Amino acid sequence: MLKLIQLALAPLALCGATLAQVPEDPGSYPAGVTSVQFSHPLAAANNVSAEIYYPAETSGTNTPPRLADGPYPLVGFSHGYFAPPQFYSDLCEHIASHGFVVASIGTESGLFQFIDRQAQDTHAMLYWMDEQSVTAGAFFEGMLDDSDWAVVGHSNGCVANMMIPELEAEVYACAIAMEPRMNDLPALSTYKGALHVIAGSNDLINPPVFHAVPFYESATATRRRTYTVIEGAGHNGSINFPSAFNPLSHSEQHRLHRRIVVALLQAEVSGREDECYHIFGDGASSEPLTPEAICRQPILWTALTDSELHVGGASVPDLRWVVGASLGTTPLSSPQWFPGLDPARSRLLTKGLVPMTGLVKVTAELPSGGPQNLYVRGGAFSPENVLWTRMAVLQAP
Repeated sequence: MLKLIQLALAPLALCGATLAQVPEDPGSYPAGVTSVQFSHPLAAANNVSAEIYYPAETSGTNTPPRLADGPYPLVGFSHGYFAPPQFYSDLCEHIASHGFVVASIGTESGLFQFIDRQAQDTHAMLYWMDEQSVTAGAFFEGMLDDSDWAVVGHSNGCVANMMIPELEAEVYACAIAMEPRMNDLPALSTYKGALHVIAGSNDLINPPVFHAVPFYESATATRRRTYTVIEGAGHNGSINFPSAFNPLSHSEQHRLHRRIVVALLQAEVSGREDECYHIFGDGASSEPLTPEAICRQPILWTALTDSELHVGGASVPDLRWVVGASLGTTPLSSPQWFPGLDPARSRLLTKGLVPMTGLVKVTAELPSGGPQNLYVRGGAFSPENVLWTRMAVLQAP
């Protein structure tokens, strides 16, 4: 793979706050957990079981949900072979602490796993949770917002999650696949949401070359897809306890799974794309991560650290790439290259080709300055049009 682009730029008269917390740190909320059993017309099993993790008033089992800061997004979690939800409780509690309700399916966790049934039950679980949120007197009444659903899976759970679009197209907008098993999955080539694949370089159960790589490469219709290898990791870095020897310690494998999963959920579900700095940008420069991306809906992340501005993007390899910035109190008129940026105060930060990794980053020095806003936007030029990023706004102290 090609190295990421990194350019030193002329100073900009602005400085801003840093990203103090990393995604693997505990979130703002205690995590509660409750066990549920239910029946639903969409389910394969008559009696579906699940563990639900949620932002709570205090941590523990069946503790009251924290309604004051809600509602929250819903995330479905699908387990791997012979792995009940409790094996993933540390990861699910961590996700919940960052402001998500995580519904972890409990069916098909025994010696015999029928993945098609697991897909049906997970599909039903998402709808059941949504119904509970609008049911008066239910434990989760008022807990879920109207944001798009996301799903997270491990190993065979990734297969189950990717069977769900065969039952109902576009039922969720984002899927995170941890050490996925490749299978005959027609929905992989037609799924239009975001797909983020995580692989362990030393995974002997699902070797990436036979599983994670084709899983990623088959998803040709996605608006966004990324593939991140955790170097030295094995198959079970997402579970609570080590199950095999790997060059990377289990605690580090679990930390990196917490980092990647939470950052991607924040970016895709909560619109906080700056969290990608910790996976694809300079915030991950010392981590054993090897990422790549193909994003027809580009990602833009920014970070202010000490005296530097970090800007990065995930787009489509080999497209022309530009990033511009504008100083001022509001973005004014729309110059041709940077809609929404003030042409009188705009500066071209970088231009060039998106490398084969699909990831670009740029660093600018930031000396002290007055209180102003900095607006940043990027674009990737395809043969048909320009794939614009969001507009990022950073504030000076």
